[in-house]
Amino acid sequence: MVISDREIALEQALVAVFCASARLGIDQDTLHEATKELIQLNSKYVDLDYPHVSAARNELASAWGQFKAIERK
Repeated sequence: MVISDREIALEQALVAVFCASARLGIDQDTLHEATKELIQLNSKYVDLDYPHVSAARNELASAWGQFKAIERK
């Protein structure tokens, strides 16, 4: 699978959102769990079909992993 520049940019934007919320004092684990709950089928915030919901959850997990790696540095 070839990753587009847009996908890379969007993932980095999501990492930046996690970092910004950390600076604002928002509990990261709570934010991550709430975000996972909102990216699901039948959520009023998600207008995606099944394969896209799964892909969105995977991207969230990847960005979360990058954020946690940055936090450990």
